[in-house]
Amino acid sequence: MKYILATCLLFQIAIAAEKRDLLIKTFPLEAVASHLANAQEWVDFPAYNNREFWDSQPVEIKTDLIKRGEKALSFDWAVIKATDYLELGRSGSRDRMQQPDNARKNALKALLMAELVDGKGRFLDQIINGVWAICEQSNWVLSAHLGLQKKDIELPDVNNMVIDLGSGETGALLSWIHYFMKDRLDEVSPLIAQRIAHEVRRNILDPYYNRSDLWWMGLGGEKSNNARGLVNNWNPWINYNVLQCILLMETDPDKRVQYTCKTMQSVDQFINSYNDDGACDEGPSYWSHAGGKFFEYLELLAQATQGKVAIYNHPLVKNIGTYIYQVYIDDPYFVNFADASAKGGVNAGLVYRYGEAIGDATMKGFGSFYAQKKGLDKTLANASVAAMINDLLWMPRIMQDKPIEPLVGYYWFPQTQVAGAREHPNAKSGFYFAAKGGHNDEFHNHNDVGTFILYYNGLPCLVDAGVGTYTKQTFSSERYKIWTMQSGNHNLPLVNGFEQPHGLTYRAKHTSFKVRPNPQFSVDIADAYPKEAAVKYWQRTYELNKKRGFVIQDQFELEEFNAANAIHFLSPCNIKLVKTGLLELELGEETVYMQYDAELFTDPKIEKISIDDPRLLASWPEGLYKIAFTAKTTDKKGRYVFTVKKTE
Repeated sequence: MKYILATCLLFQIAIAAEKRDLLIKTFPLEAVASHLANAQEWVDFPAYNNREFWDSQPVEIKTDLIKRGEKALSFDWAVIKATDYLELGRSGSRDRMQQPDNARKNALKALLMAELVDGKGRFLDQIINGVWAICEQSNWVLSAHLGLQKKDIELPDVNNMVIDLGSGETGALLSWIHYFMKDRLDEVSPLIAQRIAHEVRRNILDPYYNRSDLWWMGLGGEKSNNARGLVNNWNPWINYNVLQCILLMETDPDKRVQYTCKTMQSVDQFINSYNDDGACDEGPSYWSHAGGKFFEYLELLAQATQGKVAIYNHPLVKNIGTYIYQVYIDDPYFVNFADASAKGGVNAGLVYRYGEAIGDATMKGFGSFYAQKKGLDKTLANASVAAMINDLLWMPRIMQDKPIEPLVGYYWFPQTQVAGAREHPNAKSGFYFAAKGGHNDEFHNHNDVGTFILYYNGLPCLVDAGVGTYTKQTFSSERYKIWTMQSGNHNLPLVNGFEQPHGLTYRAKHTSFKVRPNPQFSVDIADAYPKEAAVKYWQRTYELNKKRGFVIQDQFELEEFNAANAIHFLSPCNIKLVKTGLLELELGEETVYMQYDAELFTDPKIEKISIDDPRLLASWPEGLYKIAFTAKTTDKKGRYVFTVKKTE
């Protein structure tokens, strides 16, 4: 019998904090100095006046980009008001400020891309309007992130410049406009390009050069709000944008080298924080912003150093990449623990290029699969300028390469303690499950140690709700008052009347995964509950049994009985009690049955959870149902079994 066993959590934490320092140890400052390209010589994107390239783009691509730009010709560059920032503190709304800020950036990006493919100058005036409007902002930091200022956080402080996700994106966008359009802007007025250079330096370069205290840098200043003090997706995401600004806008050769190395030192902290298994504990929805941005950073670094500064062959870099196709269920569904959404997708070009860089044919095929399935005009990443142009350059190859839909039979990420398996490898039919151990202080954490999800024929059966639209509460001390964060609204037990609390000490133990004779995940979740739950052990096991179906088993012992145990499930299915001991779960045209022991449990309480949050509605348009089984017995020791099967 083949077992794949987890290491203990303490080992996991030690590994996660390992000082690999892959970039700086391999490529010290002297090596970077010898390889870093001068000025903008590294850029291999076609210039604006390279009309042969831009004019030769597929008609559907050009038409789509020009339509977006034409829509933005009437965009009103309204002021982002002080009260838009203040709304975060008044109502908790991030959107009041973020929506107009994002609208500005999206309009400006649409105008730039339209002008690049059109080449007639008709979008130039609106580009100038957008540039000027954004340059007039006090700073480019999002209202939800002004806490980086540490004091007077209600409004941007021009005397305390910080860098966040929003400012990094804005800086990179303006830097590319400066690169592509400077000559055309200078024909109108040299003050426009000068203003871009001034504001990029004020908002991005100077703060990055002069500060090391921002938590996302991981350079010994402020700690993250995670108990482990580790950095998350902010690190590669912001460093990637900062590096674009340095490479495009910094004219001092010594500073280019020095601060390129600083980005490397900072990104090393992201690498150090990752488990060897490469899994993203923020969930697949965040992979594009974590592992994906990490790759884009490495890609940019290699591009700027003639391919000399590259670590693509390191096993961790490969594991971070291949994670994304292993947790694919069936389009549009991905495994969605933490704040990830059930319905997702990937940037096809990014996935393909990552696969090419690490030499993984399946990852390349996954990128081609998504590109070819969605269609040529739908594959351009609605993200950064660099991503969109990379897609244009790579798309002919991606569209012609062999598509691969990665229906992985099973996987196991031993340090992150996430596993999954299909009933039929390389097929969508039958059951698919994923389960997790871990702890309750993961990034974008939910209190969900030991939870699972279950799909049948590619459709969701028992699920994780995901997360609603972000508000001030989402990342505050009030986070765990949100229903989607609570263990009582996951596929987990209520033990002796208690849910799981938040914190690093609430964790899994004795976690294991085996694939023969049947895929089976097992974890003791006793330590995930408070001492008041008085639980000695609670061994939960999930088994994908081809004969019996999907089996959920709890073997437990309590020190004392205080309140009835309950077992909770969350489902998008229409649910009907067929008879005592048997539920019917209708998944559209498919139906499965859940069998439970009527001697141990009362008939379940089925509660409709109406959903009006846009982010949750995207995954669960018909809402969700909470199924709650309450134990009849007061036994301190026992065994519960639930079986989900294809027939009655």
